[in-house]
Amino acid sequence: MEYTPIADVIPVELPAADRAAAYGLDRVVVDGNDVAAVRRVIGDAVTSARNGQGPSLVEAQTYRLKGHSAADGAAYRPAEEVARWRGRDPLLRTRAALAAAGTTEAALDEIDSRTRSDVADLARQVLGRPVPEPSGAWTDVWSDGSWQWRN
Repeated sequence: MEYTPIADVIPVELPAADRAAAYGLDRVVVDGNDVAAVRRVIGDAVTSARNGQGPSLVEAQTYRLKGHSAADGAAYRPAEEVARWRGRDPLLRTRAALAAAGTTEAALDEIDSRTRSDVADLARQVLGRPVPEPSGAWTDVWSDGSWQWRN
């Protein structure tokens, strides 16, 4: 399925959300390129779960702008489609929303610079950690083997 649009192989409009009912889960769909909307929806889902109302299935609709790997140039996708989604880049949309709300360009540039530095620092920390032991992969994983999420 690496080079095939999901709509060509999955016969439902919303590949994840349309399956939620089969698992007894609440179905939520959000624009995955709208940072504020994703934060609100995920926050609501977490609050609901923590209040004992069980899990939700959130389908955040987004688009992968590049190929599946460094070797995949994604030439199989129409340029217009990629351009349309590139215009919906969540970072650019969020920056525009913050600017429209009165945040100065200097403040936005400082946020961008600090974020890049924080991510680089975090990457260095993570890459500097020892590789986990494979035996720990199943630690703290639980399932009673049934489809029931709620008791």
